[in-house]
Amino acid sequence: MGIDVASANWLAGFTPDIGRETLGDAAWERGFAYAAAGNVLSITSADRGRMLLAEVAGSRDWPYQTLVTATAGAAAEGLRGLLDRGQHPWTSRCSCPVRSECKHVAAVLAAAVAARAAGSEASGPAPDWESVLAPMLDGPRATDGEHLPLGGHPLGLIVDLVTRPGPPPARLPARRVVLQATRQLIGGQWAKRLPWNEIGDALRHPAVPAQREALVALHRLGSAHLPVYSQLSLTELRLDQLGGDGWAILHRAVRAGVELVGPRGSGLEVTLEPDDAQIALVITGEDDLSVTVDLGDDVFPERAERGLIGAPAHGLWAMWTEGATRRLALRGFDRPLPDTLRSVALDHVPLHVPAADAERFRRLFLPRLGGAIRIRSGDGNVDSLRDATPVLVVDVRTNATNGLDLDLALAYDLGGDVLVRLDDPAAGTLRDAAAERRLLAALDLLDALPGSRQRGMQNEHWWLAKVRHCLSAVESARFALDVLPDLETHPQVRVLIHGELPAYQEVTEAPTIEIGADDGDNDWLDLRITVRVDDQEVPFEPLFQALVRGDEAMVLDSGTWFRLDHPDLIRLRDLIGEARELDDRPPRDGARLNRFQVSLWDELADLGELSGGAAWQERVEALASLDLADRPIPIGLKATLRPYQVSGFQWLATLWEARLGGVLADDMGLGKTLQALALVLHAKDRGELDHPFLVVAPTSVLETWRGEAERFAPDLRVVLLGETERRRGVAISESVAGADLVVTSYAVARIDDVAIASVPWAGVVLDEAQFVKNPRSKGHAAIRRLRAPFVLAVTGTPLENSLMDLWSLLALAAPGLYPRADTFSAVYRRPIESGREPELLDRLRTRIRPLMLRRTKSEVAADLPEKQVQVLDIAMNPQHERIYSRQLQRERQRVLGLLDDPEANRIAILSSLTRLRQLSLDPALVDDEHAEVGSAKIDALVEHLTELRREGHRALVFSQFTRFLRRVEARLDREGIPTAYLDGTTTNRPDVIRGWRTGDQTAFLISLKAGGFGLTLTEASYVFVLDPWWNPAAEAQAIDRTHRIGQTSKVMVYRLISGGTIEEKVLALQERKRDLFEQVVDDGGALSGAITAEDIKALLRED
Repeated sequence: MGIDVASANWLAGFTPDIGRETLGDAAWERGFAYAAAGNVLSITSADRGRMLLAEVAGSRDWPYQTLVTATAGAAAEGLRGLLDRGQHPWTSRCSCPVRSECKHVAAVLAAAVAARAAGSEASGPAPDWESVLAPMLDGPRATDGEHLPLGGHPLGLIVDLVTRPGPPPARLPARRVVLQATRQLIGGQWAKRLPWNEIGDALRHPAVPAQREALVALHRLGSAHLPVYSQLSLTELRLDQLGGDGWAILHRAVRAGVELVGPRGSGLEVTLEPDDAQIALVITGEDDLSVTVDLGDDVFPERAERGLIGAPAHGLWAMWTEGATRRLALRGFDRPLPDTLRSVALDHVPLHVPAADAERFRRLFLPRLGGAIRIRSGDGNVDSLRDATPVLVVDVRTNATNGLDLDLALAYDLGGDVLVRLDDPAAGTLRDAAAERRLLAALDLLDALPGSRQRGMQNEHWWLAKVRHCLSAVESARFALDVLPDLETHPQVRVLIHGELPAYQEVTEAPTIEIGADDGDNDWLDLRITVRVDDQEVPFEPLFQALVRGDEAMVLDSGTWFRLDHPDLIRLRDLIGEARELDDRPPRDGARLNRFQVSLWDELADLGELSGGAAWQERVEALASLDLADRPIPIGLKATLRPYQVSGFQWLATLWEARLGGVLADDMGLGKTLQALALVLHAKDRGELDHPFLVVAPTSVLETWRGEAERFAPDLRVVLLGETERRRGVAISESVAGADLVVTSYAVARIDDVAIASVPWAGVVLDEAQFVKNPRSKGHAAIRRLRAPFVLAVTGTPLENSLMDLWSLLALAAPGLYPRADTFSAVYRRPIESGREPELLDRLRTRIRPLMLRRTKSEVAADLPEKQVQVLDIAMNPQHERIYSRQLQRERQRVLGLLDDPEANRIAILSSLTRLRQLSLDPALVDDEHAEVGSAKIDALVEHLTELRREGHRALVFSQFTRFLRRVEARLDREGIPTAYLDGTTTNRPDVIRGWRTGDQTAFLISLKAGGFGLTLTEASYVFVLDPWWNPAAEAQAIDRTHRIGQTSKVMVYRLISGGTIEEKVLALQERKRDLFEQVVDDGGALSGAITAEDIKALLRED
């Protein structure tokens, strides 16, 4: 036994009393017995002796792992000192069911203390003189040459064999061995008796500590069944009532020096045999068998009277006389004697098994008897029992998931298909622990079943750890093909197959996929997916779930299995998963496709054969064959379409004929209105305008729509609904009667939503569709309620703040493509915008491509003049700079304090940022007292416009702040530079625009919102943006008022930025926000993002 506890100095003050007080009497006594029996296999100390790591043999097949850790200060203060302060002296953990402070912990402590004591006696340093002599000063003085043992009076046990009434009801007299405690007097005589309850009183009865502890343990064991008052008055213990544990304590007492004596004057000498008898059934004979019981009483004279102790018997006594001396000998048993053998055991009366019953005895009785008593051969005829071979038994059963359940167990092979498993009591006498460990060590095949066997930390002994394995279908196939044959042929493995196993066989041929489809309603197609391998149909839902889980293979009920890493199966998983993710009512089996999910259908069709769904497939293929379409340009269109406008019209016509909505997202200035008018004419030429087309547009461009229609499509009957039904006094149904094209505003559509929704429309065109991008707005809800089979969203900026802007437009134009906003956000928006899954961009672009058309000027308008953008850094004058710096410090502190809850404080935050932006332009915008400070931007603008006027050029001047525009207007008026002015309050907008086009004003001052859409101002070739906006798309819209078809001159754009101000940060923010639009929509668009708390911190961060 390897025990290394030399560095565990904290154990120096350990006593059994501390063990009992901490662990309890029962745990301590049982643990002490374990230690005495050698069950502590190993102890290793760690952490400079504070930790004891041990292995303790117990009732199971493998040792328990036990850890004891001393409390801090245990070595310095002592264990008793810690207990007196109410502190536990150690902590413990054990792998047994009790988990801590168990008998195994007690065994480790007892073994460690014993090892330290033995080590100190053998090779320890000489003891300190004071520690040896000091106890003698406090003890009683020896007199007249008589010496007391160090530590007090020796203790003894008076042992007697008495006759007492037996158990009820008969109460027949029975011989009992009784024990009484005694102590040796100074004269060497033994006291008549020592009360059991006084033994533990060290002051009243000083005694050798080890002897006292042993007798106290004996008393506790023998009186545990009695009430407290009876324990105190107990004078004698009956050895038969101590049970098998009593013998271990009795041996301990004798080893400690406790003397066994007879009653005073009886002349009785008492001895305890040093070892317990290994009782056994002894079998002799070959045909006729004789069975006797060996009690180990052959050490006593034949003439000795014998008797059994306990029921069931756990020991025996023998009494005989040698001359004048009467002798009483005691011997314990290593195991209880079964009561059925009691009547024949002492007399050694053999049991006779006739030859006719011998085989039955050997096969049915002998193996099972081994669980109750040791079996020994008297003549060698049953030695085969000792040579029974340990084997591993593997029980194999099929489970409900088409897999296998394996149960592993050790057993002993008795030959003739007789297996005795370890849980059978008969295995008790057959077991050979060393042979079992050798078997497990040699079974490397078990590594195919992870966790089946484990090795101990200290002694490296193997044991069977995991005895139940529930294998999946795939694991079962591999087990059956790769491992089971080797197990079946191994000489020390017995495989027991219960039932019939599937005939596992791998198929390596590629799976075949069939896409079946059933026409549902007008918008949905129900898909039936059939996958076959080796001409066997694979149930789809289990297959799909296995693909989603990432399983490596799948097993069919027949045992056929195939790998799931085939590219077609992986693609099928992705496509069906996508369809289900985006479906608000996914089916339990297969999938559904919406008529707008064209690209998804195409990719599914590429995987296998198609069947069914003819009507739906025709609609989808019409869109898929867009490049083959060749529809004539409507005769009524009074314009010559450019090539890209022709292809745009063909795309729109295809959508119309398939009744699939879409998004026309051409760059600003490429003639989206003209293409939409061509579509309306096409529908009229085909006789499909049973109801009018409805155009919903911003109020400021209603006249533009009517003017464009009169100019390019004069055959269309156009009705303009610029006022609500209440103000007109005419019902909408009457107003639109006989019309081909109805034009109204978003405001009227929102207010008259019920009336407009009651009118059937052939189709709906949403101009500047970003106006209704908020899905929670009343305007968006009003559009979704319209009765129209076709919706076209027209916008140059389909994506401004986030991908949800794009979803909002698709929800109106192609509502079945991504039905749910939360699903679209989870599947696309968050992964893409966070940068976690950029590859989803490609999938998103693929999905929206059939339903969204976008061309940029650089792609299709090669004849459009160049546009050059230049940033002009404008330095503020010193006084302006000082005012800005003071205000910046105040606003920075205020805003940063509000960013803990940016949503709740959004208005206050934007108010502070707006003040800083206004202050960057002109301090007078914030405080009229600064009116005389002046604005360097206005000075720079006047300088440029003066030069442009001399050269005969004209310019557009944009700002978001109308107050600033008015100050610019006043300054230009003083400088003699003629201007035109337009903002949201202008009532005669068409007159102002007409005056600019026909006049000679040098500058057209326009607020960003008023001039962001619906204007064509190609008369100017210069643009001045006086202040940057969060949304670069809004700026791009404004700039493209002049850089559009019809422009013949190079366009110069100047963006005026006040150096060292928030405007520089806004410019940087714009650049950071452009990338997503370009990736999703095109290669050269503009995007703003919703301003976030991080953006605001960046705006206010000091460089």
